[in-house]
Amino acid sequence: MELRIVYTIIIGIVSGLLGGAFGLGGSFIMLPGLILFHIVPNFQTAVGTVLFSLLPPVSLLAVYEYSKKKQVDYLVATLLFISYFIAAYYGEKIAEKMSEKTLKYGCAISFLIVTIYFFYDAYATKSSK
Repeated sequence: MELRIVYTIIIGIVSGLLGGAFGLGGSFIMLPGLILFHIVPNFQTAVGTVLFSLLPPVSLLAVYEYSKKKQVDYLVATLLFISYFIAAYYGEKIAEKMSEKTLKYGCAISFLIVTIYFFYDAYATKSSK
């Protein structure tokens, strides 16, 4: 089996497990993985590939399980879906005017901000045990 296929399956499994467990949508693993292992030729192809893979059917089973436990806020989810749907279109229009280097820096800064937030939040949260 081609190494590219093996890497892609591993990335899919890891991102699916983390996405289902933490609600990350998998993109935090998929995007860097596709680039790191040279599975796709460039950053914008990686973004397009990740967006395609995250279409609604990808999360249906996890959503079903959370829904059974009454852990889905449908109003918030619908508003997120609609606003993301519209903004993603314009995000691509903005991205097509940027260099790959600028896009990578922007992505890295986004990941860093989220990482810092979760480290802070985990540190600041009192343990329940």
